[in-house]
Amino acid sequence: MENILLSSRAFINKKITQGFLSLLGNTNFDSDQLVIIVNSVREGKKHPQMIELQQTVKLLGFKKVILFDVLSDDPVILKTAKGIILNGGYEFLLLDSLKKSGLIDFLKSLAVQGKPFYGISAGAIVLGPDLDLYNVIYPEDNFNNTSELTAINATDIRIYPHYDKHIEINQQLETTIKYFEKQTKTEVTRLDNEQAILIKNNCLQLLTAIN
Repeated sequence: MENILLSSRAFINKKITQGFLSLLGNTNFDSDQLVIIVNSVREGKKHPQMIELQQTVKLLGFKKVILFDVLSDDPVILKTAKGIILNGGYEFLLLDSLKKSGLIDFLKSLAVQGKPFYGISAGAIVLGPDLDLYNVIYPEDNFNNTSELTAINATDIRIYPHYDKHIEINQQLETTIKYFEKQTKTEVTRLDNEQAILIKNNCLQLLTAIN
């Protein structure tokens, strides 16, 4: 019974924010903890992007928003959290950290049990089946030359975030994605910056509102 939100950018519009809140259900803003996993960037908890996201979530009314490092913090925090956010950054770095921590199966089990997850950009990619597409498009980002690219696999949805912006920069992007789809017999969901996919009680909805 997965409850997952996947987007390119965090809380970029009201529809996405409402989708996130709907995943959490009844919430005690004073006591419920939300966890932001920070391992998609090398600076971790000190990265301005992580601190900014923490403040953004607090502005929604949550008093307890924890920045969490999978390599050093207690996994019990993940189990007791109301919801878990995997922030953007580098998907290969995030996956490598999760593999080193041994938490991939643990996170998947939490997702299967219905724990709300919000994946943003790289976080949304790593919630999916694997990083195979990104090893084709951005092999230079695979810093450690990781060959085993199986991800959390909390959902079988493969996304390409920021598609509207990236296609402007790389006009061959769509050709590359289509070739990957044909070769692997899989489907890649292209997400624009203002879009998100909401999976709630195993029902899927594309969120497209821009205000």
